[in-house]
Amino acid sequence: MEEKIFIQPQEDNFDEFLKYATENNYNLEIATFASSDVLDTNWKSLLKEYKDKLKNFKGIISTHGAFRDLLITSRDAKIRKVAEERIYHNLDIAKELGAKYIVFHGNFNSHIGHKIYKEKWIKKNTEFWKSVVKKYKIIIVLENLWEPEPELFKGLIDGVNSLFLKVCFDTGHANIFSRVPITKWFSVLKNDIVYIHINDNKGKVDNELIPGKGNIDWKSLSNAVKRNKIKPNIVFEVGNLEKTIKSINYFRKNKLYPF
Repeated sequence: MEEKIFIQPQEDNFDEFLKYATENNYNLEIATFASSDVLDTNWKSLLKEYKDKLKNFKGIISTHGAFRDLLITSRDAKIRKVAEERIYHNLDIAKELGAKYIVFHGNFNSHIGHKIYKEKWIKKNTEFWKSVVKKYKIIIVLENLWEPEPELFKGLIDGVNSLFLKVCFDTGHANIFSRVPITKWFSVLKNDIVYIHINDNKGKVDNELIPGKGNIDWKSLSNAVKRNKIKPNIVFEVGNLEKTIKSINYFRKNKLYPF
């Protein structure tokens, strides 16, 4: 099931991750261009460098888009404009890299309890992403961050109704911010979850521990995937290569999906 496994290099460890992915038939989620520091400085030279290094890579390429403070639902038009520009910039980079997937965050503010906020979040996101999927044939996967329940993404995904907008379920974020069990995310979203970020924590800090070092019930997660008869990609998002290898070995040893 190696074709379902992605590992996540950063700028400072790209070469060692690429070598490991090549040797083990894994795929890459490139997170370098999620940084505004990169997007505002040396992104062109990095893009050229990565394209050169990846020209013989046989695996699937994915990228992680910018996410910090990006509010496409903001009431402030200038803030919305910056958020949209960042997203389109990332999509253009992903296209240049030949990426199949790109990750963006939902950025729902769970501290706003008004029903109208939830409704407008779904409506405005639906309008925006509908326009995006018409322009790019890259599978956009929206990642849960502060979203408290899966119904938010369900309303959005159903509203856009496109094969090019799906869900990235982040285990660590759900363990901290979700108000419902992880298993409910899978029972509600089912086939819309095509991508899972794997990292652990103890329910308070998003410190991206390797599986088994926090309190996430990995067997329950694995069973939820199998019970709903889905086959999402698995992305080990834990930091350096040593932690990544330990995480993959943990999943293999415990016979967790996709092993």
